[in-house]
Amino acid sequence: MRGELRANELLRINEVLLDPAASLWLKSALRSALSRDPVDAANDSEILARLLELRCDRLLGKAQRSVAESG
Repeated sequence: MRGELRANELLRINEVLLDPAASLWLKSALRSALSRDPVDAANDSEILARLLELRCDRLLGKAQRSVAESG
C-alpha cells in the first residue's frame, strides 16, 4: 500500500509540474520543497499558507469596506 501511495503522490506532483496552467512560482516552490526534509517543508508550507490567508483576508476586508463606503 505504501508503494501505491508513493506512486500516486509522484503522479500528483508530476501533474502540477507539467500543468501549463500552474504558476511558475508554484512549480518552483514544489521543486524546492522536494529537495528538503518533507516534515520541514510541510510545516513551512502550512505557515506560508496561514500568512498568505491572513494577508488575503485583510486585503479583501479593505476592498469590501471600500465598496460599502462608496455604495
